[in-house]
Amino acid sequence: MNFLGEVRSNFRAQNIENGRKLHQQNLDAMDKVNHAALESKLEAMKTTWNSMGYNKSEINKLEEAWSLSTIKDKENRKDDKKTIKKLQKEVRESFQSRKK
Repeated sequence: MNFLGEVRSNFRAQNIENGRKLHQQNLDAMDKVNHAALESKLEAMKTTWNSMGYNKSEINKLEEAWSLSTIKDKENRKDDKKTIKKLQKEVRESFQSRKK
């Protein structure tokens, strides 16, 4: 077959399209696996925080801080770090004020 022939060009185009579809299916499958793993980890963390004595509003703040630290965004990383520290400080102060 001629390298630039119509038959070979069509065959190559079909292979490229099939490759794109398979790649997207693999990405979707990995996203589902990662999502499930992160959700189970978060539920375990919530259980731990609850057993430590944190209330619902504190757990929500800790959850937000955990999600910002786990899922990283390169563009907003500095702001995320500041937000994480702020949330953790608020939770720590709230928790300590209830313990007195």
